Amino acid sequence: MSLHIGSFVRHHAISTPDAPALRVGEEAMNYRTLDRRAAGCAVRLRDLGVAAGDRVMIILPNCVEWVVLYQGALQAGAIPVPINPLLAAAELAAIVADCQPRVVFARAAIAAQLRQSLGDAAAVIDIDAQPFTANEADPRPLPSAGSDDVALILYSSGSTGLPKGVELSHANIFWNAQAFAFDLLRLTPQDRGLTGLPLSHVFGHTCLYSAFLFTGASITLVERFDATAVLGMIHSQKITVFMGVPTMYWTLLREPIPESYDLSSWRACVAGGQALPEDVHRKFEAKFGVQISEGYGMSEASPSVTGCRLWGAPRKYGSAGQPYLGVQLRIVDDEGRDMPRGERGEILVAGPGIARGYFRQPELTAQTFRNGWLYSGDIGYLDEDGYLYVVDRKKEMIISGGYNIYPREIEEVAHAVEGIYEVAAIGVPDDRLGERIVAYVVLEAGASVPEETLLQRCGDQLARYKVPREVRFLDALPRNATGKIDRRRLRDLGRESQ
Repeated sequence: MSLHIGSFVRHHAISTPDAPALRVGEEAMNYRTLDRRAAGCAVRLRDLGVAAGDRVMIILPNCVEWVVLYQGALQAGAIPVPINPLLAAAELAAIVADCQPRVVFARAAIAAQLRQSLGDAAAVIDIDAQPFTANEADPRPLPSAGSDDVALILYSSGSTGLPKGVELSHANIFWNAQAFAFDLLRLTPQDRGLTGLPLSHVFGHTCLYSAFLFTGASITLVERFDATAVLGMIHSQKITVFMGVPTMYWTLLREPIPESYDLSSWRACVAGGQALPEDVHRKFEAKFGVQISEGYGMSEASPSVTGCRLWGAPRKYGSAGQPYLGVQLRIVDDEGRDMPRGERGEILVAGPGIARGYFRQPELTAQTFRNGWLYSGDIGYLDEDGYLYVVDRKKEMIISGGYNIYPREIEEVAHAVEGIYEVAAIGVPDDRLGERIVAYVVLEAGASVPEETLLQRCGDQLARYKVPREVRFLDALPRNATGKIDRRRLRDLGRESQ
């Protein structure tokens, strides 16, 4: 059976050609124009020698060019490889060397860096100097693709090591798009989605971009998140769904709403990337009257595993919700034995979204994907109703004095302290304890929170061994290119200050 994710745009270009598909800034595009621009791009890619199965790397922010290049690569039978342009030059060069794409598209500065570091290892095209996406052409029939054929490669954020290329199939993306569109959000062609998430990340790529185009809805993209601008677009464009990482919800919560704004079109939000503090979750919903669905996923699951349903099922704050149709979960101990309900262990996942594996890394693939199960490396538990609670990354667990301590437990308590904007707990080496807990804290503007206040709150609500030994205040927490807190850099800071 042929199954091709390029059919999302093609289908609506035929059935509803004038329906809005994309808006970026002042530029808008309907499905017919997007399909024809992608067809024109596919012609130019073929002229460059791009053949079926070749990799086309796109190192661009959210923009019209990203969308046309991505769809053009699909129409040419190539495999798009979207990469976050915020990565450092050395990281980008390492990914290009690993991926060995036929061609790389980037803006001027990054294109120049890559040419200098790579030489002739890959064709690097400066999208500013060579406009590549403006021409239209008559669309050709889409290439034939089996459900298990590689549709795209997404490189992981590298939060726990060097980035790895995750091979996602057409069936993976097709299943995830329909799960988000129908099971979670109940999308219709009248929906309008907005995100500042990078489309190079699986959350932005699949949950918003793919799901909305699958449905025939429209998407609005911004290159960088700005709370004032986001509220303005929800008002002016009648946005119905917003997706973001917790930092975006923290920021929107503190953004005043102009009296003239009408946000009544806004009906749903989705949070992902890392845990959303319960305090922020409740306050956001109370302020805006819009429910947030928090879920659990990862690149290797393309990404959807569980989600908090916005209708019907009971809401449980702090939970990542229940599995999507077709997804199975296990919670196991270090020996692979299943844990009873309520007991913590590693989360294992099986289902239609599980990736084919890692690009050219058979050993790592065999280690992570075993006997039909994805070994996530995350720690969590299932309650009596089958709701998943994600405690932390297995590799982020702190072991202090022989006790296993999960940073999220500490962060939830600390974040509820008035005046604290963000907090991250890590373990730093300690001769006596093995690791001691350090809490890195960012305060709200103008706030003052004594270290003793935070430690007292933790002491009141946590076991003694979970209370941080030290609090360090920062102007901002370090983040990686996808917006997640960079705990490796925090651990480096902890070691440097000893």
